[in-house]
Amino acid sequence: MEKISLKFRDKPVQSVLKRGDSKFVQLSFEPGQGLTKHKAPLALAVVVLTGKIRFTVGDETVILEASEMLTVDPAVEHAVEAVERSTVLLVLTPDTPLAAAEPPSAPPLQHENAYQHPELLQQVAPELRPLVADHIEVCKVLESVAGPVETGAIAVALRTIQRELDEHFVAEERFLFPRMAAHVGGSDVGPVARLLEEHAHIRRLHEEATSLLQAAAATKDDHARSLLTQKVEDLSRALLNHLGKEDSHLFPMASRLLTAEEKAAFAGELQSFLAEQAAR
Repeated sequence: MEKISLKFRDKPVQSVLKRGDSKFVQLSFEPGQGLTKHKAPLALAVVVLTGKIRFTVGDETVILEASEMLTVDPAVEHAVEAVERSTVLLVLTPDTPLAAAEPPSAPPLQHENAYQHPELLQQVAPELRPLVADHIEVCKVLESVAGPVETGAIAVALRTIQRELDEHFVAEERFLFPRMAAHVGGSDVGPVARLLEEHAHIRRLHEEATSLLQAAAATKDDHARSLLTQKVEDLSRALLNHLGKEDSHLFPMASRLLTAEEKAAFAGELQSFLAEQAAR
């Protein structure tokens, strides 16, 4: 017999018990604290012990109060935020018999990138190649956090990705996408609209990963770490697919569609913008 206290703790995330593949995790949140959107590989039961929380599953949000419980299927995105000082117990259990359970394999990347296929660079005009060079450096960083790594390595990777969002994404949105939109029917439909949606999605994943990194660093808890690992995997896959789409489709297309004058103007604007960023 083992007696465990579930009183409010000084750590927001604390694993309290593990039995085989099942585990019990306690959340102790002050108002406004919580966990951003993430997925758990196991079936999840959320039991509010004290207080009140706002729990989001997909696009649906509910309020849970003390003595209420909610269940979530495996691999379903969810988030939690405390409305008031709250203590919550998470019960994670396998959804299938242990003998039949197999870890899901990650789907293959949808697009080739220039890091893995350097020959793609030959299809890109010289004026656009600095963008490809940025992609190659980011791919190297993402490769360094594939699989289990220390939180320090994840922190370095997220800082590198932040620079990509602040510089590369902004440069594309200001100088390249508007020129491409003029050739492909606008920025609200077609490839430019899709790329802008992906930019927004990747920024959100990065923000969520950064939040989970802070939680994992603060608690040193294995559950918080597993949430962070999953989120970094989601971010890496989304970013790699996006970079591959640009390397194999967008940049070669821009190289053919843009006039010589447009490409020269873009190169000048990109160089000035990056110089401004470096001087900050």
